[in-house]
Amino acid sequence: MDSLFIKYYEKTLVWEGGAKLHNVEGDSGGWTKYGIAYNYNKHHFDSLDEFKEMSFEKACEITYENYYLTLHLDLVNPDAREQLFDIAFNAGVKRAFILAQRALGLTDDGICGKVTKACLKNLDNTKLYNERVKFYMSLAKNNSKLNKFLKGWLRRANDFK
Repeated sequence: MDSLFIKYYEKTLVWEGGAKLHNVEGDSGGWTKYGIAYNYNKHHFDSLDEFKEMSFEKACEITYENYYLTLHLDLVNPDAREQLFDIAFNAGVKRAFILAQRALGLTDDGICGKVTKACLKNLDNTKLYNERVKFYMSLAKNNSKLNKFLKGWLRRANDFK
């Protein structure tokens, strides 16, 4: 794992609660530790108890493989890398690519194919931020139960602006 991964992950962990094991009502990820949501990562564990005992090293392995490597950050404009990583960690890799594609004016299918890969070097961090904010606003508008997360999501987005 490289130093950029550690830098990005440590900043994201500030927003994810760090090593604290928590289960926030209304959060579809369920139990979370080191930002790893159990409901989306059950396949990495034999049980919830094993998940709850997860080490930081195991969390790094999962994050590196599932988020960092799949984002092809080496192809991304350096100014937008950290934010793209955080979006992927917060909303999923497919959603991160959808928002990046919108910021780039591409078809927003969430697939990082040949065209998207070729354009990632031009990803503007401000445009990505704007797409992220629009996404969060639409989530809160379309589901009142998610409204309680909006202020935190917007603060988080601002931290990566």
